[in-house]
Amino acid sequence: MNAQAPQTSYEDAIMQLSNAVLALTHVLGKVSPELTQGYMGMALHSSAQSGNGDLILKTIWEKAFPGAPLPVALSPEEFAEKVKTVKP
Repeated sequence: MNAQAPQTSYEDAIMQLSNAVLALTHVLGKVSPELTQGYMGMALHSSAQSGNGDLILKTIWEKAFPGAPLPVALSPEEFAEKVKTVKP
């Protein structure tokens, strides 16, 4: 018997992945808000800088951290130094 696995459209896959990332961001935001915001900020800025856009990441940010301003871009070196000072 040659049963094929169900196919998922790209749109459905993107929504499923976005929902999973949002769920994880909510949990991590409760455990360590500063670190979560820092890593989300790095992802947001690097995605925009690489030309991939940031719409999905901004949407996740706004849902996970309602009312929080978008993060200020830090260099990887500045971010690494900041991470050392944050308690998980």
